[in-house]
Amino acid sequence: MLVIGVAGMRAAGKTTVNEVAKEMGINSMEMRSIVVDMMKEKGIEITNRSLREFADDFRKKEGYDVVARKMIERINGMKEKALVVNGIRGYDELKRFREVFGDTFVLIGIFAPQNMRFARVMKRSLPEDPKSWDEFVWADEKEMSWGVADSFAFSDYMVINTGSKEQMKGEVDRLLKNLLRKG
Repeated sequence: MLVIGVAGMRAAGKTTVNEVAKEMGINSMEMRSIVVDMMKEKGIEITNRSLREFADDFRKKEGYDVVARKMIERINGMKEKALVVNGIRGYDELKRFREVFGDTFVLIGIFAPQNMRFARVMKRSLPEDPKSWDEFVWADEKEMSWGVADSFAFSDYMVINTGSKEQMKGEVDRLLKNLLRKG
């Protein structure tokens, strides 16, 4: 199975990768679902702050690759031709995926400038999204402390998402088709 990891900050365009993959018949899984599921089990309300604080505590207690380890448990035994794993948040997670999947793992880094990402967050207004610039920056800094920038540095492919959603979809479509051909 080809495992396509996706790394990027909030509102960089990771969900667009999932959308394009789905159109191509490729399933996707969200790394954050591990943390969200655990929070729901414990009855913890999911907000921007609670999600990041829970994830931070979890990583500090269990290791910075813990979310990757739990995701790999979910992936093991799947019979997909290809799978997108969205939301890789640090170098330790990246290393774990590469150790387990070897040459069948590739990482796509998605980049968009901070001010552009903030505007997208304000427009989409998800319940767990920050509600102010200060809260947005706090969340970015928390995620940066997990090593998101390090995962970017080791990306196999990089997509710069500063244009329209249609442009982004076109670029991702070409990239995923190329990856599937290489298989």
